[in-house]
Amino acid sequence: MRRWLLALAVLASTVALPAPAHAAAPGWITSCQYSHENHDDPIVFPNQPGAAHLHTYVGATTTDADSTPGSLRAGGTTCLMPDDTSAYWVPAMYVGNQQILPTGTGKHALFYYRRKGAPPGVTVRTIPDGLKMVIGNAHAQSPADNPQLGSDIIFKCGPGSGIDLDHPPAQCSSSGVLSVSIRFPNCWDGERLDSPNHRSHMAYPVGSSCPATHPVVLPRLESFFRYDVGNLPLGNDLHWSSGPWYTVHQDFLNAWVPSGLQHFVTTCINAMKDCGKNPT
Repeated sequence: MRRWLLALAVLASTVALPAPAHAAAPGWITSCQYSHENHDDPIVFPNQPGAAHLHTYVGATTTDADSTPGSLRAGGTTCLMPDDTSAYWVPAMYVGNQQILPTGTGKHALFYYRRKGAPPGVTVRTIPDGLKMVIGNAHAQSPADNPQLGSDIIFKCGPGSGIDLDHPPAQCSSSGVLSVSIRFPNCWDGERLDSPNHRSHMAYPVGSSCPATHPVVLPRLESFFRYDVGNLPLGNDLHWSSGPWYTVHQDFLNAWVPSGLQHFVTTCINAMKDCGKNPT
């Protein structure tokens, strides 16, 4: 009996135990409701009220030309995660002469914060307070002038299950919902919160890592705005306050409560855990 127990102990010591399971998509999702509209843009036209085309805001409830992280946090949020007082905005969307708000589903907009461009062993840093980003080209004269269409800027029917398109579908009669998703870069140069073109301080991962020019890995933000378009014809009838459909773009001003954002970066992204929607 003693020999048998000893043999079992030796066998157990030589068998490798399985590695801890890691989530396929470490991170979390925050959902936010439509908030308000105005002709301001605190990134492109800071402190210049009324200087921009019409913008539609979700998240922070007080976004205007004078917004700062502090003012956004003081003003509150439409997000279900109360620490997410960031400002997310897009140009106003129209189909023909009819404006369509991003209120197509019960949760108007979703924002995915995920681990991307961070090989095992690399620690993802929290998003710096006040970081500003703009994705897309509001001044595009053709689809070719907005080269992220179809890769980082996607149109699709349905809340999220439709086919990814680089242009608006002809119609979304099956679901009545048009979803526009935008993936932001998450490699930071480690120094600037903004840059003259509001882009060059950030970069996308190359392969599975961030480039040497932008070595700091941040959570990757992907936005989903949902519009109730019903049976309306889309295609070229869809346009934005900035111009034709191919001028689609989005702005982001980080104003998360810093301690709250750091908590989720640590316990979800760097713990390799999928924390689901609106974790507490």
